[in-house]
Amino acid sequence: MESYTKLAIVAIVLVATLITEPMATNGYKICGVTTDGLKTCQPAVAKNVDPLPSPTPDCCAALGDADMPCFCKYEDMLGNFNIDPKHAMELPAKCQLKKWSNFHC
Repeated sequence: MESYTKLAIVAIVLVATLITEPMATNGYKICGVTTDGLKTCQPAVAKNVDPLPSPTPDCCAALGDADMPCFCKYEDMLGNFNIDPKHAMELPAKCQLKKWSNFHC
């Protein structure tokens, strides 16, 4: 359950990125992650994809600077952007983000 919450937060951030993409520039950040960084994670959290690709090194690097508690406010929006919350919750573990190993929304 704990890792599910973490990944849901990451997925929410990805959704927020997709929403703000028309307004974003390369330097625009959501919860400490650039919009370009968030976009690199989208394939690893997509709905109805089998087999699901692993997060890329660029995705994991982008999440390394993330403010995970900030992502909590976006959790309910994920499904609207073709993001599977379950897959999103798996990102911190797949990226081995030890900094957020005990995080809870």
